[in-house]
Amino acid sequence: MFAEDRYDKIMAILKAKKHVSLEYLCEQLYCSRATIRRDLIGLESMGLVIRKRGGAVLATGGNWEYPYTFRNMEKKDEKTYICTLAENFLADGLSLFLDSSTTVMNICPILKKYNNLSVATNGIATALSLIQNDCADTYMAGGHVKYGSTSIVGEQASHFFTEFKADLAIISCRGIDPQGVCEANQQQVMVKKQMMKNAASTILLCDSSKFNQSYFFRLSGFQGIDAILTEKKPPAEIAKAAAEASCDILFE
Repeated sequence: MFAEDRYDKIMAILKAKKHVSLEYLCEQLYCSRATIRRDLIGLESMGLVIRKRGGAVLATGGNWEYPYTFRNMEKKDEKTYICTLAENFLADGLSLFLDSSTTVMNICPILKKYNNLSVATNGIATALSLIQNDCADTYMAGGHVKYGSTSIVGEQASHFFTEFKADLAIISCRGIDPQGVCEANQQQVMVKKQMMKNAASTILLCDSSKFNQSYFFRLSGFQGIDAILTEKKPPAEIAKAAAEASCDILFE
């Protein structure tokens, strides 16, 4: 089993149990104590777990971001479905902003259906996917590469998007509550806000696990989002707040 696969299994166990012993992880993953100990050291360095004597606990606080590897593996089917809903907003000749989220990256293969697209992004993996799919004239932000991610963020990346005007910004987030859209990282907020400011319209791609999840940084109220694309009907409070702000929610 590769290290990334073990990391994923360890995180799934910790999300369910919050605290596990080293022995339990060895039994579940069929690995030696030395291997699991190294894995826990790696996860702790990413801010995901806290090692305790004889085991580990899930890190809490919520205002850090999961590394790209984990985010990319989570909710794959949901992300793919949500991106198909985005076709309601796509057409030939559009200019697009795409954020660096793993959700939005799943739209890249879909863009192959369209001609003469121009895309600006702060996502390294997103830019690579666009190039591999040969589906758009692609522009890449410069700036700070965030640890554990493929995101280019910060003031320099934010300023990059002031040089463009887009028809549509396609973004994701860490959480949605009745007050609006949340992020866990201020540098991500800076970039996404500039995308939204310089785009004629903004759509938010967000799976249902993010409903009623609040984080420290406020990205936008619902009035700043034209439509939310998800895979399930949202909770009533969120649906009401979005409707009052004329923000559509599409889930089928």
